[in-house]
Amino acid sequence: MKLITANLRRYRSIEDGSEFTVEPDVTCLVGKNESGKTAVLQGLYKSYPVDKSKFDEGLDYPSRLTRERKEEGKLRVAELTYELDDSEAAKVEARFGHGVLKSKIIKMTTGYRYEGVSTWDVQIDQAVAVEHLREGLDLPQATQQLANQATTVPALTQILEGMEAPTAAVTQVLTVVEGWRNNDLQLAVIDSLAADRPRFVYFGDYDSMPGKVSIPYLIAARTKGTLTRGEEAVLALLSMAGVDLEDFQEPESHEHLIRDLENASNSISSEVFEYWTQNKNLSVRLDIIGTPEPGAAAPFNQAPLLQIRVVNQRHNVSVPFDERSRGFVWFFSFLAYFTHLEEDSKQQLILLLDEPGLNLHATAQADLLRFIDERLAPSHQVLFSTHSPFMINAHKFGRVRTVVDDEQKGTIVSADVLRADAETAFPLHATLGIELSQTLFVGPNVLLVEGPGDLLYLEVLSETLKSLNREGLNEKLVITPAGGIAKLPAFIGLLGSNGLNTIALVDTSSNDVAAVKRLREAGRLGGGGIVEIGTVLGKADADIEDVFEPSFYVELINDAYQGLLSGKKLTVKELPDDPRLVRRVERAFETRGINHGRINHFSPAAALNRRQSHYVPKINEKTLDRAEQLFASINVLVPRS
Repeated sequence: MKLITANLRRYRSIEDGSEFTVEPDVTCLVGKNESGKTAVLQGLYKSYPVDKSKFDEGLDYPSRLTRERKEEGKLRVAELTYELDDSEAAKVEARFGHGVLKSKIIKMTTGYRYEGVSTWDVQIDQAVAVEHLREGLDLPQATQQLANQATTVPALTQILEGMEAPTAAVTQVLTVVEGWRNNDLQLAVIDSLAADRPRFVYFGDYDSMPGKVSIPYLIAARTKGTLTRGEEAVLALLSMAGVDLEDFQEPESHEHLIRDLENASNSISSEVFEYWTQNKNLSVRLDIIGTPEPGAAAPFNQAPLLQIRVVNQRHNVSVPFDERSRGFVWFFSFLAYFTHLEEDSKQQLILLLDEPGLNLHATAQADLLRFIDERLAPSHQVLFSTHSPFMINAHKFGRVRTVVDDEQKGTIVSADVLRADAETAFPLHATLGIELSQTLFVGPNVLLVEGPGDLLYLEVLSETLKSLNREGLNEKLVITPAGGIAKLPAFIGLLGSNGLNTIALVDTSSNDVAAVKRLREAGRLGGGGIVEIGTVLGKADADIEDVFEPSFYVELINDAYQGLLSGKKLTVKELPDDPRLVRRVERAFETRGINHGRINHFSPAAALNRRQSHYVPKINEKTLDRAEQLFASINVLVPRS
């Protein structure tokens, strides 16, 4: 079950509602300090937490909305939309009938005065469930006719209960329905799905493990239920070693206890230092202190004490855990807490990390980002907040959501980076600035394209046309690859804010309609604009590759993928029908079992660029006409002066 949208309202700085989409793997909340990023994460967390946290109307309701708070009834905070995967839907349908779920989309709502229980919106088909219950029933003719007319479960059960001599199969159906909560199909489906609903795990900068703890104090705090997350992380670390707190007071033997702690230290150290590249010479050691220091303050006056130390193997010295950098302490603490939670939890988890890279150097933030992508995201959805450009993946801008504190509406979360103010967008601009400084040259007139393959195609076609005294690209334009349509808005914001005339050349696809619409409405293109390839070519769906004839493009594919094709060249006749030439080739690859049905857009473009003397003479008039029409649409947007 994946979270796909979240709509939050009436929580801390969030007032009138903040709805945003959630990525299936990683979602990055970017905003300046005090914008409400923590409120967003905690609003999600309290909607279905892994612990006993809950919404507190007295503390959490926005202070300037006291009049609205007096409304009677429940006060919604979180409306969350989830999508079931195929296995989850199949499990429900196996129990209640194939097609009983009208949709795999489910909405859950919770907030103040909900008594810790969410309301579910699940669309079900009663008639399907009735048909499923009727299967295998051998009924008298008159009863069968009545049962066949029933379209709801209550109607069917009423008919079956009226039988004078119910069969074993009838009794079984009635027993099944009686086993449902309140004999209600809707509630039964909800109860069936409840085990698949993911719980939220929140971990912030202040949840780090303490370097030294008193075992008697931890036992008392555990009993009272007052453990902090940092202290829970200590228990998680001990649990990984198979050690209980009571083992410190009455150990099987001192040597056994030491060995268990060494095993835990080695296990967690191994995983931490797989991702922590800042210093590979570190390890973690757990020590037992049997006698408190004279005059030690509570709770450290209660022995035994457990101390966590970090050993620098290069210098052969150790220091208390909490004297290491805060970044390392956070990283280690989270991994210990999460590893135990993951092993112990019977439900899916959604991880909410509040400013996880706050105390990390830029390269350590890169380590953390890799940890999130490689270790966490494959199994759990992750939402994290940041205001650091180094915690934003320049190649995955589609995961970014901006968080802004609007004076009138409170905190607002948006996937539209173009609408963010300069301070909020600064980390995005900085991320792209770093990327630009490493890879791009820009001029006063920029032609943004989606990828480097587009650049090669445009340059070859432009030079070919110019050699024939026809119209190619304007010499003033500098072609700049953005790396996909998801990154175009951020590039346009960055380039436009620096006074550059920006023209965006985009593929035309029904999937990208919303993105293109936002680009048009943003009004930050200077004197430039947007050129859609499909509009120029007169096609609803089109890529830059659709400028070429299919036979020519297939020859480029055969050149670029001759190794994978193993001498059996692709032919135009093999290409299935599709508006887009690239998709036709990908589907042909899929049929042949080549490269998982995917092509690298750059590879055939590189083949064209590499062997121009061979391919350019083969470019026919139809291709040149289409290319010239495309360049004319672009050139008209370049200022004359």
